[in-house]
Order: sequence, then C-alpha cells, then structure tokens
Amino acid sequence: MSVPAPRSETAPPSPDRPATEGRPARGLAAGAATALLVAVVCGWAQGLAGPGSHELGYWALAIGLLVGAALGKAGGRAPALAPLGTLLALLGVLLAQLLAAATTMGEATSDALGHPPGVLATLLHDFDAVVDYWRDEMLGRNDIAFYAVAAAEGYLVAKRVAE
Repeated sequence: MSVPAPRSETAPPSPDRPATEGRPARGLAAGAATALLVAVVCGWAQGLAGPGSHELGYWALAIGLLVGAALGKAGGRAPALAPLGTLLALLGVLLAQLLAAATTMGEATSDALGHPPGVLATLLHDFDAVVDYWRDEMLGRNDIAFYAVAAAEGYLVAKRVAE
C-alpha cells in the first residue's frame, strides 16, 4: 500500500496578486529621463521650425504619452506615479517650449564672428530674455489646452500601463 505524500504548508501564489510590485524610484528616474529627452528633441525641432509653427499640440501628446508609458512600465503599480506623470509631462512641455524659444533666439543673434551662440548658452545666459520671448511670442491662448492634454495624457497613460 502506498502512503500519500505529506501536504505542503505553502500555498500557491494567488492570481489576484500583481506580478510586479511598485518601483517608484525606478519609475521616477525613467519618467524624468524620458521627459528630458523628448523635451530636448521636440524643443530643438520646434525651434528650427520657427515661431510661426504650431506643433505644440503634437509635442504635448508625444511628451505626455512617452512620459506616462515610461513611468508605468518602469515603475509598476506604485500609486504615486500617475500624479508624477502629470507633473513630469507639464515640465517636459514647458522645457520643450523654452528650448524652442532659445533655439529661435540663438538663430536670430550672432557673436562678433557671425556664429550663432549655442542653445544652452542662450538659455543659461539670457534666461530672462528667453522667458520673455516665450511669453510674448510663443505662448498663445490655445497652449493652456495643450498643457492640459499633456498632463492628462501623462496621468492616464501611466495609470493604464501600470495595470
């Protein structure tokens, strides 16, 4: 006669338990790096296109989507990441617009030899002038809606990807 095997005291993992726990520091690092990278690319492209171009809506969508995806994918189910997606997306759009203003201003000015200053030099040395140019020449009435779209996109995508 065979003897039944002893029962194990450990229960199998519950299917209700999430496979990945929250990793807020990792998510924050990925979201901040994504916001910075996409803001630099979008700001530079917008600055080269000139102040008359109206691509802010596309940049806002791209920044919000990519920041939210990075936060949700790298951060897991940490509850604080979705609100951080809102903040990082807003900062990304703002940085993109400031870089676009600095690029446009840098292209319009030159030094004694006729070379335009770098974008970073324009942004750092003439920050007040860049902000004034952004506020007076670039910021429009519809831009507030695009900022809201980027914030909502960062929040919703971070929440959806983490699920």
